[in-house]
Amino acid sequence: MTGQPAHTLVLVGDAGIKAAAEVAASLKAALLDHNRVDIDTQAMTAADLSTAQSLLAARTTAMAQGKTVKLLAPLGAPLADLLDHAGFLAVNQPHRAFWAATSDHA
Repeated sequence: MTGQPAHTLVLVGDAGIKAAAEVAASLKAALLDHNRVDIDTQAMTAADLSTAQSLLAARTTAMAQGKTVKLLAPLGAPLADLLDHAGFLAVNQPHRAFWAATSDHA
């Protein structure tokens, strides 16, 4: 994994339940071809719990394969709003650190 550049996957448009299969397929394809996937959510126009579920599933899959999935900062407004309103950013949430997007592209 070391020395390989990250692949940036840009999620565009509605990333909610209507596009859940497409989002999951995009995440799966990116993980097949890359050891590190950085996800840009700025172009999202909608997100719901299926979005969060797909992102967490991708992270779990990546970790099991010794790969990395990170969210790029700043998060798109629909995803940030979802995470805030659904309690994903609460101090006691086990995946809170994952949702803390990073601007690290190294």
